[in-house]
Amino acid sequence: MKYLQQKQTKIFFENDALNWSIKSDFKKNKIINTIQERNFYVLKNIKKYKLNSLLDVGCGAGDLCNEAAMMSKKVVGIDFANNMIKIAKKKFKKKNLNFYAEDFFNKKFNQKFDCISANGFIEYLSISDIKKFLNISWLNLNKNGVLVFGTRNRLFNLYSLNDFSLNELKKNTFKKFYQESILLNKLKLNQFIKLKKNSFNAVLFKQPKTGINVDKRHQFSPLQIVDILQKSKFKVLDFHPINFHPVPPSKFNDKSSALFSNSIYFLKDNNKLPYIPFSSSFMIAAKKLT
Repeated sequence: MKYLQQKQTKIFFENDALNWSIKSDFKKNKIINTIQERNFYVLKNIKKYKLNSLLDVGCGAGDLCNEAAMMSKKVVGIDFANNMIKIAKKKFKKKNLNFYAEDFFNKKFNQKFDCISANGFIEYLSISDIKKFLNISWLNLNKNGVLVFGTRNRLFNLYSLNDFSLNELKKNTFKKFYQESILLNKLKLNQFIKLKKNSFNAVLFKQPKTGINVDKRHQFSPLQIVDILQKSKFKVLDFHPINFHPVPPSKFNDKSSALFSNSIYFLKDNNKLPYIPFSSSFMIAAKKLT
C-alpha cells in the first residue's frame, strides 16, 4: 500500500466484505440502495451503448459483474480486497466471467474493453492516482469505449446542513459551487459541460467522519469532473444523481426518505441534472476520445 488512505480502505473492505455482499444482492433488496443504484446505472449504459465487454474496477462481491455477464460477452472484476473476491468467486460462476484479487494499477490485461466501471472507487485514491486511473482506463478501452464511475458530491456539502456545510462555508470556493448548483438547474448537459471549469483538486479541510472508517474520502463537483476528464481525453455523456436527499442527512434514516431516493432512479425525466446538488454522490458516463 502506498499511502494511509489506501491502507485504511483495504482494511475496511476486507472486514466489511460479507455485509457488502448482502447490500449488493439484487434479489434480496426491495428498495434500491446506493450500491445498487450505481450498479443499475452501469448496466443501463451497457444496454444503451450495446457494450460487449466490461472491466469492473473495485468490483466488491461481484454482483454487478454477474448481472453484466448476462448482457456482455466478456466480464472481468478486479478488487484488492481478497475477501471480496473470495465471495464473488463462490457466488458467481460463468464461462464469460473472471475475478482477480489484484491491484488495478499493477494488473496487465490481455484485452481491451468496451466499458470500464468503477463504483465508489476514486474517492479512496490520491489525486495523482485518480489521474493515473483515468489514463490507464483510456489505454484499456476500445475505440469509443465508455468509462462509467462515481464520485462523492462536493456540491452536497452546501445542502447537507451539517459539519460539512460549516467547513465548506469557510472556503472562498463556496460561491463557485453554489453558482454551479444553480446552473445545473438552468442548463442542459451540452451547455453545462461547456462552462468554465472548477479546477480538479482535493477538499482542503479535514472531513467529518462518515459511515466508512477512512480518514479521507474525496469529493468533487460535476464541473471538476468535466475538467479532469477533458484533460484525460474523455467526453462526458451523462451525469446521474445517486442517493438523492429530499431531507437533510440528520433525518435521512426515515424509510420515507429512502423511498424518495429510490424513486429518482426510476424517474422517466431524462434531465436529472437538477437533482444532483441534493444527492450525496453522482455517476458519470464518459466516452473515450482519440
